[in-house]
Amino acid sequence: MELLIHFTALPEGLTLEDVKADLAGLLEDDGWLTASGPAHIELELEDERVNPKYGILTVKGYLQKAKFAPDTTIELAGVPVGIYE
Repeated sequence: MELLIHFTALPEGLTLEDVKADLAGLLEDDGWLTASGPAHIELELEDERVNPKYGILTVKGYLQKAKFAPDTTIELAGVPVGIYE
């Protein structure tokens, strides 16, 4: 399952490389990074051994704790959802 993170700015004190490294560490068993750009990060959560909902909750929790802006969304199957919803 492809998950896209769309953001307008990174939280203060974090670089894109920091965020990618944090997510890679958190998703070690639940998914992996596939691409990124100045305003998005793409992840793959599909794994035959793990339910992707754990990866989704992990990503959403990380984005909230890192204090991403309220307009940050995660997109699943083409449907964006706010990270604080």
